[in-house]
Amino acid sequence: MLDTVFADLELPRATMHRTVTHYANTAAASIPITLDAAARAGVFTPGDLILIAGFGGGMSAGFALVEW
Repeated sequence: MLDTVFADLELPRATMHRTVTHYANTAAASIPITLDAAARAGVFTPGDLILIAGFGGGMSAGFALVEW
């Protein structure tokens, strides 16, 4: 699902960060774990816009746009 959403958005300079290959499916903790991993890697700079996407059971999905 993430690959499809990422491709459909066609955002220039966008990068998708994932931790599922390292931590497996961590359910509700996936977003904070991934944000922490990217922040510790020095990926974000002040003022960056970060689109957060989460998908749950059934057809539930949530998105948030935050400024770092």
